[in-house]
Amino acid sequence: MHKIKLSPRRVSRSLAVQGLYHLQTNPKSVNEIEDFLHGANEELYVRANYELLHSLLDVGSNNFERLLALYKEFSVRPLDEVQRVECSILVIAAAELETSLSVPAAVVINEAIELAKLYGGEDSFKFVNGLVDKMAWKLRPDEMLNSRNK
Repeated sequence: MHKIKLSPRRVSRSLAVQGLYHLQTNPKSVNEIEDFLHGANEELYVRANYELLHSLLDVGSNNFERLLALYKEFSVRPLDEVQRVECSILVIAAAELETSLSVPAAVVINEAIELAKLYGGEDSFKFVNGLVDKMAWKLRPDEMLNSRNK
């Protein structure tokens, strides 16, 4: 069996989802979560882009409720009924859309979909795709319009 090659950025996003998921039931500092992730997933952790991982954990943990609430206007179901892993993915995507302007919105959307396929339920990726796409239009309307017109 061969290993799937993941980019350091995808590894970072994956670990950030795990970290935010863990934080929802086990409040800790970003450094404590990074230590937990390193201990629990050392093989993955050493392949991560640490700067991105730290940034996503920092922004995501310190703004979790605010970032999740941004999706309220788009969600067909109450956010308190959304699975914790989906909430973590949504927060990571919103954090990246807000703070990592050098990363194209299309990449953020695609990464969220891939994370939902990896960690979410059977149709979770459809739910995540719809919400993150709408969030991209809200936070980066010019970029989304330009990418649509190409």
